[in-house]
Amino acid sequence: MQISLKIHTKIFTLLVSFILLSSCAALSGKNEKVLNYEKSNADYASLVNKVKNRQAIASDYDMLIRIFPLTSLYKPNSDNEQSAKLLSQSYMENQQWQNCLNINYELLNVNYTSLTGHYGAAICATELGNTALGKYHNSVLDNFIEAVWRTGTGKGPETPFYVTSVNDLYAFIQLHQLVAVGQSLRYVNQLPIQAIKVQNPANNRTFTWYFDITPQFRRGVIDELESQ
Repeated sequence: MQISLKIHTKIFTLLVSFILLSSCAALSGKNEKVLNYEKSNADYASLVNKVKNRQAIASDYDMLIRIFPLTSLYKPNSDNEQSAKLLSQSYMENQQWQNCLNINYELLNVNYTSLTGHYGAAICATELGNTALGKYHNSVLDNFIEAVWRTGTGKGPETPFYVTSVNDLYAFIQLHQLVAVGQSLRYVNQLPIQAIKVQNPANNRTFTWYFDITPQFRRGVIDELESQ
């Protein structure tokens, strides 16, 4: 399920303001870059290295999910992550554990904040007998999930969860053993908020979680500006 990134005046004005507040440079010429990708990429790489070296603390995970959407690696319109997820599932079903680990590492090389990437890596590494590597990715996955929980309660549109992509939105739901059964988009204080109706398969009870999907809309604005 993909969210339309069609830009209208309201979102355009709002998100350009967000870009400026995030210390992004205003455009002054054709094809000029809106974001300082060199700095964002360096900050992202530094934090990823802290995670890989087992030195990251909670605030580092919080920063990673905020910084990644400001890097040149962030492409929410790409289907690469979904494709990797489907391939990973296929490899799991066929017990092709090395191929499974490889495809998840390809995903993590582009997006180290990916919930599905760390989940797949944890499962496949463990099945390959590399228990330590499996535990590492499971720990990283838990830390990113906790980072999302620290962004809001998700119980109302005023306190939404912050996620960087539609793929991670649904991964977050699935990793809580829940199923998405409906969705709607609304604007709260001019922010794009995705309301997801979720169901607990154990008792069929439903409730709604709310997600702040600003990064995807902001990326749409930036791509539009940089293509002018």
